[in-house]
Amino acid sequence: MKKISIVIILFITCGFINHKYYVSTSLFNFTESNSVEITVRIFKDDLSSLMERKYSNEYNSNSDLDSPVIQSKIREYLETNISIYFDNIKYHPKCLGTENKKDLIVCYLELEKIPISNTIKLENKILFELFLDQKNIIHVKKNNNKQSFILTKDNSDYTLDI
Repeated sequence: MKKISIVIILFITCGFINHKYYVSTSLFNFTESNSVEITVRIFKDDLSSLMERKYSNEYNSNSDLDSPVIQSKIREYLETNISIYFDNIKYHPKCLGTENKKDLIVCYLELEKIPISNTIKLENKILFELFLDQKNIIHVKKNNNKQSFILTKDNSDYTLDI
């Protein structure tokens, strides 16, 4: 009876342990004006952890994500870790800015004057160096067609025909 009680108590307490998920979402919107508009949503605490680890000289847990120095680091990070390949040529979108929304940072990027290509490879390595179980959910929208997929550290890019 005592063993059963212990198992039941362990089962109940394990069910209430807080499990954290590491996820970002990105929308790659291919527009009629021959550009790609990208909206990335990242949890503030995850981005803060990344900034603290990667840029410890400029950032600590009391730093403001809206400061000009940190904003430049966020832009640099996004422009380095998000890429689009057209015919195997790598392009980096330009970060236009960020916006605070509750517990999220919403980042806006754009790649203008994209080349015509039938095959496109999207790469999103955001937060993979920080969290082993990070997942980046990608939505692609073009001509009222929408595709979605998940990128992981072991599979950080996706090739699609548009």
